[in-house]
Amino acid sequence: MNDDFLLRLQADWQSQENRADDVLRRLRRNRWTPHLVLGAEILVCAGAFLVGLWFAWIAVHDEQHAVLFALSAAVMLLAAPALCVAGLMARRPSLAWEAETPESLLMVGMRRAESSLRAIRIGRWHVSIIGAFVLTLWIAQALGFIQAIDFLLLYTSVCVVVCVASWYWMGWRETRVRSEHAACARLLAALRVDNAINP
Repeated sequence: MNDDFLLRLQADWQSQENRADDVLRRLRRNRWTPHLVLGAEILVCAGAFLVGLWFAWIAVHDEQHAVLFALSAAVMLLAAPALCVAGLMARRPSLAWEAETPESLLMVGMRRAESSLRAIRIGRWHVSIIGAFVLTLWIAQALGFIQAIDFLLLYTSVCVVVCVASWYWMGWRETRVRSEHAACARLLAALRVDNAINP
């Protein structure tokens, strides 16, 4: 390894110092964000489970729409806990916070980005479950098990808008998170080289 190479690495690190400061400031500022996001996801899943129980109660007491509400209850009562556990497992690594050194904060940034990518994959599963549920309702309608064409048209329209918007948002977010992960990885590698040169 020649001196020119080492000097270039030092210059590269120095040119990235502002970027590193920005990344570290953002990580400190958003220290509690993963906790808040996880709390919100747990509340949404709990709400979905309660709605599932309500749908089950309606299915038992409303013979005219029993099948529609029974299918809805089954999806909510099965999917909500499973997706809640998956979300918890995906987000758990992002909750840790070590002593604040540049290296540890960059590693926190990488862990948070990886957790976000796992959460995005789970979000895509949400969209897939909604799509499968809507398809199941249309099959039940076609077979005569339910008579709810007006509801299905409205529900399908809402689901299509929400799912398409969510899918595009997750794609945009994934690109951004991957960029943040790559930036943290580059800064961490440069920091380690700098520490090796200047112990």
